[in-house]
Amino acid sequence: MAITTGSQKRQTSHDSLETAQTSSFQGWLVLLLVFVAGAASLCVEMAATRKMTPYVGDSLFVWASVIGLILLYLTVGYYVGGILSDRYPRPLYLYYITALASLFIALIPLLADPVLRWVQLTFADYELGVLYASLIAIMLLFAIPTILLGCVSPYAIRIRIQQIGSAGRTAGVLYAISTAGSILGTFVPVLVLLPYLGTNLTFLLSALVLLLLSVAGILTNRKA
Repeated sequence: MAITTGSQKRQTSHDSLETAQTSSFQGWLVLLLVFVAGAASLCVEMAATRKMTPYVGDSLFVWASVIGLILLYLTVGYYVGGILSDRYPRPLYLYYITALASLFIALIPLLADPVLRWVQLTFADYELGVLYASLIAIMLLFAIPTILLGCVSPYAIRIRIQQIGSAGRTAGVLYAISTAGSILGTFVPVLVLLPYLGTNLTFLLSALVLLLLSVAGILTNRKA
């Protein structure tokens, strides 16, 4: 007959408490990631318009191109994120996606000027050259990172439903958190980052915050 000693009970209780604390930390980390990804997507959008202004101006054509294509890429990201989250429903893969997004955001300052000079010269003689130039530039510079950021919300919803259930409430909370991040990502760049740090550092700061959070998620989930 098996006998459970007091030390075994204490060890089991300790293990259960440690597991609960780890799960709680990872749950909060996912919520924070959703907030930061929402902020990063809008921060990139605001900085993109500022970066493109010296080359293609800031006309309604440019704003329409930026807003329309960013929304298109986010839509693609929502769809892709939903598929990937069903196929690979582990938090670790979500952090890989956001880490990759941060690296592509960090590349924008390096690639933007050559790409924008090229589209400016290529479409200079076209009647709607500004529209064509802005569309091509946005596709080349911002498609991949924005699609990857779009994957975050559906992926996070899938993970949180696994952890706590309650699909409707979970989706509502996460979309609210993402939208709150987007609001922050709209005003902070305009009021603080772009005027005081400049466009390139705004991209790099967004990438750095997203990367640090992604690395923290990767490390904690690999240990789990």
